[in-house]
Amino acid sequence: MPIHDFLPRANGRVRIHLRDGSVHTGRFRTDILSETALSAFFHGDARDISLPLDAIIDIESLDALQLAS
Repeated sequence: MPIHDFLPRANGRVRIHLRDGSVHTGRFRTDILSETALSAFFHGDARDISLPLDAIIDIESLDALQLAS
């Protein structure tokens, strides 16, 4: 996932879908290293994951789903 797509979607509580088919819920901690480099660490409900952005295929906001209920 490109940085410009990732940053606006990685706020709050989210569900992520990874290329390996796994799905995780939790929150991101991100550190912008430069305009083209980002460190993303996922604080998951089940386990924490340090992952490259290209491993992420989709991010769903769980906060938005809660507001809609």
